[in-house]
Amino acid sequence: MVGPGGADVTAGDDAGSPGDDDQPPNALWRYVPALRTEDDEWRLRLVLHDFGQVWEDTTVEQRRALVCRAPDSVDERWDAFLAAYVEHRCIEDGIEPPAWTLQRERHLRAFWYAGGCHDYDRVRTIVTTPITFEAHGIWIPREELTVV
Repeated sequence: MVGPGGADVTAGDDAGSPGDDDQPPNALWRYVPALRTEDDEWRLRLVLHDFGQVWEDTTVEQRRALVCRAPDSVDERWDAFLAAYVEHRCIEDGIEPPAWTLQRERHLRAFWYAGGCHDYDRVRTIVTTPITFEAHGIWIPREELTVV
């Protein structure tokens, strides 16, 4: 599958690992190679739009399969972001979040304003950040998480 900027979200270091055949082709962990090659703006787009649309277009049972395998590390911030996003979506849909979302290394020690934030917009961002993101050390306005 090709994501924004022509990034291939199905190929990479993880392809060909044992058990990959029974994993959905659009599982979250398969996005990692593309996330490693993109800047933060495109990373947000890949996760919030591309993977978000995949999530929206699947059943609850399929959603569990999309996130059951922990994605390999991208970097400290994005490891926390992926965990927060999956935890947020799972809770919204009444699904138990996978255990990997709770791992200590998927929480930041200092807060990060995901997607950038202008000084005048910081209060709104902090106030509207979903609790799952705040718990992972990420501030992002709730409306940024809407899949369109």
